[in-house]
Amino acid sequence: MNSSGPVSLETAGSNLAGVAWAALAVGIFAFIYLAGKLTGSSASAMQIMWLRYVGGLITVLALIIVSRTRRAELTTTQAPVHALRAAAGGFGGVAAVYAAANMPVVSASAIGLMDGVFTVLLGVLIFRERVSGRQYAAAALCLIGAIVVLMSKGALAGFGSSSFFPVAVGLAGAFSVAVESVLIKTLARSEKLLSVLLYVNIFGVLIFAPLGLLNWSWVDSQQLIFFLLLGPMAIAAQSCNIKALRHSDVSVIAPVRYVWIIYGMVFGWFLFGEKVTTVGLLGAGLVLLGGLWLALTRTSEARTHLGGQSRPPA
Repeated sequence: MNSSGPVSLETAGSNLAGVAWAALAVGIFAFIYLAGKLTGSSASAMQIMWLRYVGGLITVLALIIVSRTRRAELTTTQAPVHALRAAAGGFGGVAAVYAAANMPVVSASAIGLMDGVFTVLLGVLIFRERVSGRQYAAAALCLIGAIVVLMSKGALAGFGSSSFFPVAVGLAGAFSVAVESVLIKTLARSEKLLSVLLYVNIFGVLIFAPLGLLNWSWVDSQQLIFFLLLGPMAIAAQSCNIKALRHSDVSVIAPVRYVWIIYGMVFGWFLFGEKVTTVGLLGAGLVLLGGLWLALTRTSEARTHLGGQSRPPA
């Protein structure tokens, strides 16, 4: 948390809203990453990512036309930041898909949880966000709950030398997602929502076009439409992330990513008939408790410092 000015009551209570928006974004992205498994398609991760960005760009252009947004409102002076964000988010998603395809899914999920740790560290280093002992404890509770869920499903079992490269890719992907979170925070402070969404999808289409086409596999019309529809879904999730980061610090939002484990349990049970254990439910409860504690802790501390020094409203 930066120390640059007094906060209002509205700012003091904004962390709860930020956590809620972030949790919704995680749920949407959790479903998006199931795209290949849901369709049974042989499409490559690069191909799916490119089609997602194509669908996203079409959606944003339609929103711009319907809302009659003026061109002047869409100008940007941060094109390199938009491009880097598109690359970081895209490659983070591709890495997650690759890791899941080359090791047990629950093990890949355990590696992916490192993005929350990386995001908190980047928030502290780049934005000088202050994290108290209670906040670290709340984030640790989220992580413990996530690990309980993963271990109940046999996560981290069966690692060997053949898993080294997938693990390295998974860690690189987690760091890429953390970088994207920091870049979203930077852009959300200075640009309008439609502008942020427009440029990330433009650069996403450009960056992943050659990679997607080089790794292209034939898909039928229904699968093609489904992959394109991931674009509007990603737009919704990206909008939620931007709103979350306008309400709260990066270090608050990062541990909320652990609710992905809960979504994974629900989707696994509902879509694929995976068994939900008592231990898994206990872990899910710890994740929810830690997330709520984190949000309430930040809100409480903001109220305590009313009239003192804290970050300015985003």
